[in-house]
Amino acid sequence: MQRQANFYFLFRQLLGRELASRYRTTALGVVWLLLQPLLMLGVYTLVFSGIFKTRWAGAATTADFALVLFAGLIIFNIFSEVLVAAPALIIGQPNYVKKVVFPVEILPVVRVAAALVTAFLSLVILLVAQAAFGQAPSFSAILAPLVLLETVPMMLGIAWAISALGVYLRDIAQFVGIVSSMFLFLSPIFFPSSAIPQGLKWLIYFNPLVTPMEQLRAVTVQQGLPDFSILGQHFGLSVLFAGLGFQLFRRLSRGFADVI
Repeated sequence: MQRQANFYFLFRQLLGRELASRYRTTALGVVWLLLQPLLMLGVYTLVFSGIFKTRWAGAATTADFALVLFAGLIIFNIFSEVLVAAPALIIGQPNYVKKVVFPVEILPVVRVAAALVTAFLSLVILLVAQAAFGQAPSFSAILAPLVLLETVPMMLGIAWAISALGVYLRDIAQFVGIVSSMFLFLSPIFFPSSAIPQGLKWLIYFNPLVTPMEQLRAVTVQQGLPDFSILGQHFGLSVLFAGLGFQLFRRLSRGFADVI
């Protein structure tokens, strides 16, 4: 019980430090947590709706397209933030790694939690924008946090696995940036899943971001209920993946201090 209390206390301290350190030296400070997703939303909406004339079934106006786009980006940004930061989570904290009593497995947990905080703020922006565009969020929107939380096991698995491998394979830091860009354009963010040609449908089946993206849109933009069956299956696979990622982390962590 005492160990759990210490772990929770350490988690809160590290999370607070992580969030504060991001914008401590900037003029706008934590305002960037809200401003950054808004700026990216504006750019993507202009490019894909205004220039490329991208169309989405049910999104008749640019405002509708922006909401659909932003809902997809919320999920992608959690994934991208965790994936890109993961390779340096351990090698970037040598002082923690060399402390025998420090639980290094908490570092990926803190990163995932920080990404989740940003995602919740982005969700608030989405709902406020929806109301501003004359589409008052429905009762189903209260399930949106559940969809975000459902991604946690998947993100933990990614963070544990990639951070451990990043200690031994330094090139992985370059590789994950490419993978992040691939998922940006291979996920149903700028286009619906139905637009993918039949011969490329496997991209949907093996893309772990598709389910949370579609379910988040379902409870916010589409104002309906999520598919609990699909969400449950995705959660089960995510928990399994998290378990495998944690086991890999535990096994590789034995040599962290020697390598770093």
